[in-house]
Amino acid sequence: MFEKHILIMTDIKCKIISEPHQDRKAVFRQSSIKTPYIDGDDYEDVQSIKMSYLCGNCDFILAKNIHSDQIAQLLSTNSKGLDIVLQCPECKEFNVLNSDMHTS
Repeated sequence: MFEKHILIMTDIKCKIISEPHQDRKAVFRQSSIKTPYIDGDDYEDVQSIKMSYLCGNCDFILAKNIHSDQIAQLLSTNSKGLDIVLQCPECKEFNVLNSDMHTS
C-alpha cells in the first residue's frame, strides 16, 4: 500500500547583510550561472516541511526543496556560531542563513 504524505511548502526570505569579511561566515558566490545553490532531495518517505530560501532583496530562489530538519541540523552543527552566506547571483546582495531563522 502507498501512504499519502502531506508536504507543506514554505518560503523563507533571507536577511540581507553587508559584504562579510572573515568574521565567522562561510560565503558562497556564483560566477556566471544563475541557479539555486542547493536543490534538496525530493524523497517522499519523509514527513516534514519543505522550504525554499529566497533572496531578501529580489526573491531569487537561493535554495529549494530543503526539508526543515535538514537545514536545522546543518545550522545546529555550527556550535561556534558560523553563519552561511549566499550571494544572490541575480542582484549580488549577501543573504545570511543562521539558526535564528528557525524556531524549532
